[in-house]
Amino acid sequence: MPLKPKAPDQLTTTARAVGRYAATRVTLVGALADLLLGLLKIITGVLGHSAALIADGIHSLSDLATDAIVLISIRLGGRAADHSHPFGHRRIETLGTLLLGFILLAVAVSLFWQNTVSLWQGQLSPTPAWPVLLVAAMSWLIKEGLFWYTIKVARAMNSALLSANAWHSRSDAFSSIVVLVGAGGAMLGFWWLDAAAALLVAVLITAISLQLLKRSLAELIDTAIPESQQQSYRQLILQTQGILAVNELRSRTSGGKVLLELKLEVSPRLSASEAHWLGMQVKQHLQQQFGEIGDILVHINSPAKTPPLVEATQNIRPALMTALNQLLRRYQLDADDVELILYYQQPIQANFLLSSKAQPLIDRLSASELLQQLHQLWPPAAQLEIRFYLKKAD
Repeated sequence: MPLKPKAPDQLTTTARAVGRYAATRVTLVGALADLLLGLLKIITGVLGHSAALIADGIHSLSDLATDAIVLISIRLGGRAADHSHPFGHRRIETLGTLLLGFILLAVAVSLFWQNTVSLWQGQLSPTPAWPVLLVAAMSWLIKEGLFWYTIKVARAMNSALLSANAWHSRSDAFSSIVVLVGAGGAMLGFWWLDAAAALLVAVLITAISLQLLKRSLAELIDTAIPESQQQSYRQLILQTQGILAVNELRSRTSGGKVLLELKLEVSPRLSASEAHWLGMQVKQHLQQQFGEIGDILVHINSPAKTPPLVEATQNIRPALMTALNQLLRRYQLDADDVELILYYQQPIQANFLLSSKAQPLIDRLSASELLQQLHQLWPPAAQLEIRFYLKKAD
């Protein structure tokens, strides 16, 4: 039974649906936690006289906006390719990651500004009550747990957007540590600990946001994947028997998936069908071995070391076959009695496979005489390397 490779879309449809479900679930869990923690922090901050905890509660409620961005990006970016978007909608997830990076950067700048001013002016806050410490500690545990839960799903899906949201949860966990250290320090008389610790968190959030922005912008401008990763792909491609060389490998990323354009060199004597089959084998092997690869476009090349001098736009087959048919009709033969195989090299080689009906013609005329008559009918044939072969009888 002939082997028929499954199309990539058939192989990934179920996995894509499962991935979207897992991503939606982890984001909804995070959104619920942000809502409950935000309300709890604000209420406890008001009753416990902690401005830091109130600010942290407002920060947690603002995270609902980023959760909404993630949910919308997952839903829209997970759509299959259509007529208007033949390459899919993965870039929507990239845009969501970019927006999330800007939000994190804005949060970091705000924290940096507020706490720098607080340190400069030496402002004192009312001494917090002990429930503030309890809520801050609980917030750290929950947000740290959400980080590990989200990052596990993000790594399984290779999703930069979910990874960004996971690090957002971790930044919230550090914010809770800031509140914990600041409130504890204020209780011990070290009011400045709150602002100093917040500055450290601002620096950390800035580093995370810049990394997300760099990754997203690199994807939007179609930056190639690292050379070491490309080399791994080349090594696997060349393991496919029949592939002589990888003439070109172009890469980019979209929504966490690697997109490839390949130019593969095969023997010029392969049929178009066999060359296409080799290209399908390469695609299948790459997608099976490397889960991060999405779409692959394969172009088949003949050896480039002996290119024909004739312009690539010229197709000599119609004119050559017209001249040959005129020649065959002289000897009561027709187009069904010949097969033409062209090899575009220097010089261009044309092999004529004649049926057994042409046996009397071959016995009567030499190859040079046939060539001379063909040159008279179509003079450019003199620039070709032409050979006549007689097919074996069926």
